[in-house]
Amino acid sequence: MLKVSAYNYLIFVSLFFIQCQKEIETAKQNASNINPFICTASDHGQTDVSASLPFGMVKPCPDTNPIAHAGYDYDAKEIIGFSNTRFSGVGCKGVGGNIRILPFSISKGDSIPKALRYSKETEKASPGYYSVTLNNRIKTQLTASRQVAFHQYTFPESKISGFTIDLASSFAGHISEEHNISEKGILSGKITTTNVCRKGRYSFYFAININKEIKNIIEKESRIIFKFSTQNNEEILLRCALSVVSEDNAIRNLKKSEKKSFSKIKEEAFSQWNDLMSVVEVETKNDTLKELFYTHLYHATQSPFIINDEDGAYRGSDGKLYSSDTPYYHGWSIWDTFRTKLPLFSFLYPERYTEMMASLKSLYKQGKPDWATETEPFLTIRTEHSIVVLLDAYKKNLLPFSLEDIYEELKDEAKHLPFKSPDNVLESSFDLWALSEIANILGHKADATLYKQKAFEYKTIWKEKFLVMDQNSDIMHGDGLYEGTLWQYRWFVPFDIEGIQDVMGGKAIFENQLDYFFDNELFNIGNQPDIQVPYLYAYTNSPWKTQKLIDQLLNKKTKNWYGTHEKFEVPVEKKIFTATPRGYIREMDDDAGTMSSWYVWSAMGLYPVFPGSTKLALTTPQFKKITIKIAEKPLQIIANEYSSENKYIQKVTLNGKEIKSSFVDFNLLVKGGTLQFELGNQPNKSWGIKN
Repeated sequence: MLKVSAYNYLIFVSLFFIQCQKEIETAKQNASNINPFICTASDHGQTDVSASLPFGMVKPCPDTNPIAHAGYDYDAKEIIGFSNTRFSGVGCKGVGGNIRILPFSISKGDSIPKALRYSKETEKASPGYYSVTLNNRIKTQLTASRQVAFHQYTFPESKISGFTIDLASSFAGHISEEHNISEKGILSGKITTTNVCRKGRYSFYFAININKEIKNIIEKESRIIFKFSTQNNEEILLRCALSVVSEDNAIRNLKKSEKKSFSKIKEEAFSQWNDLMSVVEVETKNDTLKELFYTHLYHATQSPFIINDEDGAYRGSDGKLYSSDTPYYHGWSIWDTFRTKLPLFSFLYPERYTEMMASLKSLYKQGKPDWATETEPFLTIRTEHSIVVLLDAYKKNLLPFSLEDIYEELKDEAKHLPFKSPDNVLESSFDLWALSEIANILGHKADATLYKQKAFEYKTIWKEKFLVMDQNSDIMHGDGLYEGTLWQYRWFVPFDIEGIQDVMGGKAIFENQLDYFFDNELFNIGNQPDIQVPYLYAYTNSPWKTQKLIDQLLNKKTKNWYGTHEKFEVPVEKKIFTATPRGYIREMDDDAGTMSSWYVWSAMGLYPVFPGSTKLALTTPQFKKITIKIAEKPLQIIANEYSSENKYIQKVTLNGKEIKSSFVDFNLLVKGGTLQFELGNQPNKSWGIKN
């Protein structure tokens, strides 16, 4: 038997605890790198500074004047209140902004304010927490559990203090509200409001209490005013609980929250963000790079929302009651997020992704349309391309049910796919291709043949509209396009890149036209239709051009000519991704985390260029070492000789075996091990051309 001396034992124990402490400090550092103010100024991302949990329902946050899509604009000078719901990074006029609360402290004869200026230097935000001091000397602090918003206000001395609670507040448009005030002072009820882009509506229940004796309650239609007197520096806690099930459940959620203090909830919120961020460890001496990476991952994990109550109950999009033993996710924006965010979840958070797929199945059984119904239980956006997402999950072994369970629903959805415009044709053909793959998996050979044949009919419109490009090909919304130009949409045939290469005249011509596209600044990083195009060099004999291009997009100033709906007269010339409130270029919405996920993928040296497959394109990682805590064993991504000059891949190995292709398989990576890049300052033009 091996004998261990007491001295050696103490050394071993000491080293063990030092290592544990290092791991704890690293985990803390990950969440500490998050800067919620990034991308919150004006129209430069449309994210927010809400205090929230990962995938949490409530997101208390200031709404400013002028108001932004997610309520908060960093550049604004006034706060009109602190509302409790929102959807980060979406277009139109945003969605949410419900139950807006504004504290007041006034003298006799003064009117209750509708907006307040605030002290910018007092403003603080971190994961799960926000704080600001208003010009009426009321300090506001916000934090949250999953279903309950905690507002802690520190008042000055006043005989007339209180809260204005606006039950009709809404970014997209208020419809109705019902409320009751109990003898114990609990304000509760139901709110129905317009969904994003005026597509459908949602209803939910709420319950609010204040740990303060109320002197007077005034009801002015949908505005409830609570009045009381305050001592100097008196802290008053307001809790706002939500439920999609019933008013009684909202009250129950409220009462359960009374067991924990504001500080405890704040601590738990930060801890949950730490846990989520610790899945990925990045090593770099560049603190700004680390701040960008973790903040964008933070933005990506704001939605969808887990909406079921503690007992599993929830309402579906059909308004009916259901129950689930696992978290039920709602609040989709799949048209955007199927490109980058959902594939990112499959890679970093496979358990959550599996739960999301189960929720998506339930959504189909409830009668899923492309946008929202008239009976949504909570905020949501759109769900096109979920067929692609389901196929993607199946191929990654992350689908917790048989596709046969919803095959009839998928076929019905295919009957209603739009083919009105050239972009419709390309996108709907992608869905049909995915359905043909699903039919083949399930053994429905005739269906598989039919859907594949229909999918490949895209070539007719492609030859007509996209083969020969002219002066009309750079017109935003030309030919009825949704958001973009013919140049930007022409590349979106991910299931048949080789096919459009053949139509063009071969791989070399395809590459030349990619060169023309980027050399003439026709690319629009500010919107989704062409965000995969920098990675299409992986399908050419020059994958090194992707490496050069991604380095430019991540690290250098670029000229950008396009917004969401127009081409600018003067290009925006700046770095696209910066650790500032103007963190994106003008009019570049985060689109529910789609662009944040684009950044995270690109910084890791990987990209899901073809959702619905397991192919990940390779490019140069932005970190010397990345460790991803995959269940089986960790995956380490190592970039040897990494520097700002060494941006070109010389060689790639996975667990010692050389990868000569510019793609790597997702299912190989998630087994763990080491993905190693050898880098240099000149392109290796022979690497990656074998696909």
